[in-house]
Amino acid sequence: MTVQNFNNKKIILIAIICLIIFLAFIYWIFKPSVYDQSPQNNSHSQRGINSVSVENNSQGQPSGKLPVLAPSLQGTEIDCPLQVDGDGKLILTIGIRSCFDYFFSSLGEKTETELIGDIRQYLRVTLPETAANYGVYLLDQYVAYTHALKNLKTSTHFKKDEIDKFQNIVDQMSKLQQQFFNAAEIQAFFGNERNFNQFSIDQMRIHANKTLTAQQKATELAKLIDQLPSTLADGVRVSMQFAELQQLTQEIKEKGGSAQELRNMRESLLGVEAADRLEKVDQEEAVWQNQVNNYLSQRDQILKSDVDDASKQRALNQLRNNSFATKEELLRAQTYEMMHDRKKS
Repeated sequence: MTVQNFNNKKIILIAIICLIIFLAFIYWIFKPSVYDQSPQNNSHSQRGINSVSVENNSQGQPSGKLPVLAPSLQGTEIDCPLQVDGDGKLILTIGIRSCFDYFFSSLGEKTETELIGDIRQYLRVTLPETAANYGVYLLDQYVAYTHALKNLKTSTHFKKDEIDKFQNIVDQMSKLQQQFFNAAEIQAFFGNERNFNQFSIDQMRIHANKTLTAQQKATELAKLIDQLPSTLADGVRVSMQFAELQQLTQEIKEKGGSAQELRNMRESLLGVEAADRLEKVDQEEAVWQNQVNNYLSQRDQILKSDVDDASKQRALNQLRNNSFATKEELLRAQTYEMMHDRKKS
């Protein structure tokens, strides 16, 4: 993979911010991890009672009729990875919120009231009584919270220098969560979301700090990425690193930075081995670009020649075959041809 340059720094920054906002929702696709239990469950944990998933809990086997899902959800696996402890009490995990959101994703096909009824029915059927009662309580609090969240007068559009506005919204959301949930419930339902929000803010502050060099920004960003939740997939971390790499590379090139500055930044952000690999990629790309440029120059001469079209085509085919050794190179060269011709038109 080669590092491509963007033409506009502002576009890059907006893209990075959009990426982070998007990443704030990605963690929902991963299997939930168990967070600290609420006070009512802590004593059980200390006594060494193992938690079990609903599917493996004999107390939690469906003992009634499950709700009829909305058409768009029929045929899908119900995303409710709920867990109970040995005493049949619900353990606080992100799976509870995932369960609620799974049902609410079909809002419009069913009314909110109908979906609340479906969730309550699902909890009553699949959970022991104590766990089900707590689950219903959390559902009511979650619905009330989402209603209150809609009433927050906030903007979702930010300029790159409006970090404080973003921080203000995050603070308002945190205060609102405290009105409906205790600390353990907040950690289970919103812990990852809070971490991502704070990551976004810290990231923007680093980029906005004009006193830092690109290398210093890379160092700070690397620390920030290392502090991301352990449940985050490695692929997401790589995506973040790549986005930052593009941004900082553009900054260095726009300021006319040296190859050594670029090298230092890469080492600070990605480490020595990754910097070595990128340097090798740069060298290979330079060789390839020179090869393509020579090919395009000779191609232009053929196209400008006075020979007939058939002779031009034979000459072009011969030039391609002589210039590129593999099918992959030929396909890649055709892409460069199209870009080259578009620039000329």
